[in-house]
Amino acid sequence: MNATCDPASAGPVPDDSPEPMTVAERGVWIFLITNITAAVAYAIVVVPRALSQPIDEVSWVVPMLWAIGLQIVGTIVGSIVAAIGSALGLALRGRSPEVELASDERDKDIERYGSRMTQGVLGAGTLVTLVLAMLDADTFWIGNAVFAFGVVSGVVEAVVKIRAYRWGL
Repeated sequence: MNATCDPASAGPVPDDSPEPMTVAERGVWIFLITNITAAVAYAIVVVPRALSQPIDEVSWVVPMLWAIGLQIVGTIVGSIVAAIGSALGLALRGRSPEVELASDERDKDIERYGSRMTQGVLGAGTLVTLVLAMLDADTFWIGNAVFAFGVVSGVVEAVVKIRAYRWGL
């Protein structure tokens, strides 16, 4: 196996070794985890309510707002903590965080690729939501369809990006 010398490390790096995880990739992982966690927490609160009372009486707006808010705050805080931890870890090993954690053209390409791959999911979600509205469905179903398709598109986008980071476009 061929190896190239990595000036930032103590020894040779194999040609087929994975790229170091950038700040952008860490952000994708954190988004995936917080997105799924928020959706599961929302479901734990709302599904029992929906099963035990009429749909038009289910209190779902406040739990959804909490889920969305926690997902946003969790992603921001998690990304900041991960960036600081990564930078400190690299600095303690005598490596340059600015060089190893910097975003590059690959990050931009993966961001665009992930966004393109979720357009179908978002289109389907829009169609389902429009049909529900045209059928005068309860706002519970319309709101939850939007939320569910948002979660699914976020998961699809994150998985597509992670796959691209690990195995290429």
